[in-house]
Amino acid sequence: MIKILLAGEGGQGVQTVAKILTQAAQMSGQKTSYIPSFGVEQRGGVSLSYIQIAEENIPYPRFEKADIVVAFCNRAIESIKNYITGETLLIFDDSAILDSSLEPIKAKIKKYLAVPAQQIAKEKYSTKVLNMILLGALVKKIKEIDFSKIEEAILETLADKIVKNPEIKDLNLQALHFGAQLGTDFDSKNSPLQGSQTKEIQCEYSDGQKTWTRFPEYCK
Repeated sequence: MIKILLAGEGGQGVQTVAKILTQAAQMSGQKTSYIPSFGVEQRGGVSLSYIQIAEENIPYPRFEKADIVVAFCNRAIESIKNYITGETLLIFDDSAILDSSLEPIKAKIKKYLAVPAQQIAKEKYSTKVLNMILLGALVKKIKEIDFSKIEEAILETLADKIVKNPEIKDLNLQALHFGAQLGTDFDSKNSPLQGSQTKEIQCEYSDGQKTWTRFPEYCK
C-alpha cells in the first residue's frame, strides 16, 4: 500500500492531481481511496489530498504517516510535518518554498526530490500547469501506475476544457513529461535539501493613524 499526501493552496490544482492520480491507479488495476480536505476559500486556503493505492482492498481511508508527501507551497509545510517519517519521500517545489520554511522538517527528511515547478511553469508553459509538473515527478516514483494511464486520465479530466481550448491538451501533457524527466534525473546526492533563498516580501504601510503589513503570498 502506498500512502500519499498532497498539500498546497486552493487554485494550485491539488485536487485535480489527486483525481487524476486515483483514476489512473484504478485504470492500472489498483484499488484506491481519496479524501480531499480544504477550506471554504476558492483560492488561497490550504488544500490537502489523502490518497492510498493498493492491490487489495483499503480498510480505512485516512492515515497517520505518509510514504510520499508532495508540497506545493510554503503554507503546506505546517500541514505535512506530522505525516513525515524517516522513510517518507518529500517532493517539493524548491522554486516556491522558502528554505526557511523547510527548516523545521529538515531533520526528519532522508529522501527528497526538489522540483522547480513554479519557475518552470512560468518560463516554459503557464502557471496553471505547475501541478502537472509535480504530478509527472510524482508518478515516476510510483511503479504501480502505468504512465500512459496518467495521460489518459488527464485527457478525461480536462475534456471539457480541451474542447473549448485545444491547446490545453499539449500544454498539460508537455508539462507532465517535463516533470517526469525531472523526477527521473534528480540526484539527491548532488542536490542539497534546500528551498528558495528568496526572502518573503512584506510591504509595510502607514497612513499616520494606523500601520499595517501586506503579505503578497496570501493576497491573491
